[in-house]
Amino acid sequence: MRESYFSADWHLFHRQVIEYCNRPFKNVREMHESIIVEHNKTVKETDQFWLIGDVTMLGPSHGQRVQKVLEKFNGQMHLVLGNHDTWKPQMYIDYGFASMHTVMWFEAEGYRFYLAHDPSMYTVIENDPKAVLLCGHIHKLFKTLLPEKRVINVGIDVWDYKPVSGETILNLLSEK
Repeated sequence: MRESYFSADWHLFHRQVIEYCNRPFKNVREMHESIIVEHNKTVKETDQFWLIGDVTMLGPSHGQRVQKVLEKFNGQMHLVLGNHDTWKPQMYIDYGFASMHTVMWFEAEGYRFYLAHDPSMYTVIENDPKAVLLCGHIHKLFKTLLPEKRVINVGIDVWDYKPVSGETILNLLSEK
């Protein structure tokens, strides 16, 4: 968990997300460069990285364009599908992700972590006091719902366009 990093809602090649989410970029190229720089400052080649949805809104015919951007990111990248991730599953593997999932979960440090793009998946964890949901989808709606709901939005819009470390998540949980 401590060598793992999480993020969501990159929306590569999506010009409108800059306006919709008030992202501080002039254009898509500047947005991509910033996301890549911040990612690579944090994530090493040997680290595990989980993108919890919304790689891009481009269709599958643009896969090679997306691949050229994905190749610039450090770490072994895994994808949990978001609502805008509509390609055939194998395409995500072919273009740079080590694995692809609809939902993922794992246990670490006494917690059961669920990774799902949409925070409405909270219903899966609500009766388990050791369960934590890492999500995206909501952009700037909230960063964390702690302690009672144990939901952490790892979307780049609330984390200064940087991945969130497993250590940061564990620290948030210890503060509750």
